[in-house]
Amino acid sequence: MSESTFERLTKKADEAQASRRRRLLLGAGAVVGAGVLGLLASVGSREIGLWTDEAPPPAQAGWSAFVKLPDLTVNLRPTSKVKLLKIGVTLRTAPDKAAELATLEPVLIDGMQDYLRQLDEHDLEGNAGLARLREGLLRRSRLLAAPVPVEDVLLRTMILQ
Repeated sequence: MSESTFERLTKKADEAQASRRRRLLLGAGAVVGAGVLGLLASVGSREIGLWTDEAPPPAQAGWSAFVKLPDLTVNLRPTSKVKLLKIGVTLRTAPDKAAELATLEPVLIDGMQDYLRQLDEHDLEGNAGLARLREGLLRRSRLLAAPVPVEDVLLRTMILQ
C-alpha cells in the first residue's frame, strides 16, 4: 500500500520538528559550554569552590575580628536644626590586631568625635550621606590607628535628635 499525502506531510513535519529540537539543544549546549569555559578561564588555575578540606570555612578561619567602640553622643554644628547625634561604631580588623586596636580606643573616640561635631543634618541625608559618613570614619580610623589595619567601619546605631 502506498502512503497517503497526509501521512507523508505529517512524517515530514515530525522530522522537521525533531531537527529544530536538535538544533535548539545543540545551541543551548554550546551556550552552557561557553559559559563553563568562560568561568574556568576567569578562575585560572585556582580551585573552584568556596573552601577545601584543608582550609576551614570563613566562620571558623577567623579572618576578621571586631572591636566594638562605646556609643558616641555628640553635638552637631550649632547652625544645624538637628542638635544631637548618637552613633554606635564597630571596627573590623585582622584577628591578631584586635587587642592592639582596642588599646587605641580613646584616641579613636576622640578623633571620631572631632569629625562628627563638624557635621550637620545635610551631611547625613540619604544613602549618599551614610556612605560619606562611613568613608569619613574609616579614613580617620585608619589614620589614627596606623600601623594597625582597620578594614571596615560598621554602624550599629545612628540616631539624630
